[in-house]
Amino acid sequence: MIGGERVGSFFRINRWLIVSLVALGAAVYLSARYVQQLSVATPKSTSAPAVTTVLVARTPLTAYTVITAAALRPESVLSSDVPPGALTSMSQAVGKWTSVPIAPGLPVVSSDVFAPQSADVLASRIHPGDMAVDLPLGANQVVDGLIEPGDTISLFTTITEKGGQQATEDFLNQVKVLAVNGSMAPPSSSTAGQNLTLILALPPKEVSELLFMQQKGPVEAVLDAPNATTTPPPPFNTSQWQSPVR
Repeated sequence: MIGGERVGSFFRINRWLIVSLVALGAAVYLSARYVQQLSVATPKSTSAPAVTTVLVARTPLTAYTVITAAALRPESVLSSDVPPGALTSMSQAVGKWTSVPIAPGLPVVSSDVFAPQSADVLASRIHPGDMAVDLPLGANQVVDGLIEPGDTISLFTTITEKGGQQATEDFLNQVKVLAVNGSMAPPSSSTAGQNLTLILALPPKEVSELLFMQQKGPVEAVLDAPNATTTPPPPFNTSQWQSPVR
């Protein structure tokens, strides 16, 4: 009984201290909960998104045109937005040709360009001012069918001169063969004894001359030696044929 009175007396004397301690504990608990909830609600700081520099068209680019540095500009884009095969340096593009039209502001990708010397595109092999023309010939007119793309040829035909006599003339020289039978690559199998269609690139004046000669008589292609500089001979006619051999 005495113990109970002492406990009751203790609580009466220290009741405000006890209330203060309870209030302090509650405040500490609520503060801890608030800090915890605040840390969950606040997003963690993240690093800046990764970017990549790509080349984009500065002006409209048409198909089969040479790409210059002035036609492109570098632009930084999010790495996640970089298209596959995007070009990132001028050395990857300058001097190559476009294979498709490219609108301004669009990134240039590897499939949009090609190297003229290795691509199987006839238009890229024709020098400005020249035209491509085909010349179908029989096997006995193309060195037994052995002329290949990249060879250099001269063209002969027989004409009728003034006075009615005939003469064989070397009328075109140092003509580069661009393609044979529609291919710009050497044939995978022998073409010996076969008829061939040669694709040649000539200035318009020489195209006219070739087409005219085809109408007047058979044309024969002869294979030039590599880097040949032989001067075309004068026409060979009946008077020369009848001249004594020296």
